[in-house]
Amino acid sequence: MSKLSFMAAGAAGVGAAGAGGFLLLKDQSIPSTTFKERYEHAWLPKTSNLWSSRLASLKKGTPVYIKLIEAAKKDGDEANRLLQEGCSLIYEEPFENSKYQKDFELYCSKTNKDVGSKAWNGDEKNNTSWDTPLTNLKSHDPSTGGTLPNKLLEIQKEIKSKGATPHDEAIREKLKNWCEEIQSHVYEGSESSEFKQQELYCRK
Repeated sequence: MSKLSFMAAGAAGVGAAGAGGFLLLKDQSIPSTTFKERYEHAWLPKTSNLWSSRLASLKKGTPVYIKLIEAAKKDGDEANRLLQEGCSLIYEEPFENSKYQKDFELYCSKTNKDVGSKAWNGDEKNNTSWDTPLTNLKSHDPSTGGTLPNKLLEIQKEIKSKGATPHDEAIREKLKNWCEEIQSHVYEGSESSEFKQQELYCRK
């Protein structure tokens, strides 16, 4: 190999090594987002009064995380300790494409329903308690209540087309079903549109 060829090969090697080092450094400099970071408003502190209800759900559920499986087999303080330990470990797991997503949602987090000051509307569709939120939905203000999802938009259109109050049971049932669907969603903070709309249309 000529001196010129040797120098060129050396330069190429240094360049490749440098590029590889840069890519490695780049990968190392972007840590994965954890559950605790992604759902910063939803994780449960050790002093939360929600642990007992989460433990009850765990006893009836099918967890994946090993600590939660252990907790489900125990009772009393030991079960609660293992549940909290398991959730603390899940909080530090990368959330993207995680097999522990359901464990986090069901046993380790606050839901929309858990947060809020007014009483939840659990009345049946034949109760007129649904009429006030339905009437309010008709004039929903996106600037304060956020953009409506498709299901609420459909209900709003139906209200506007019918116009009459009290509202019929069919439309009350649609709102009731939406409330029951989103109440168990992970709490995303007081500024999330879903939470704002829950507070407007699902509570008394």
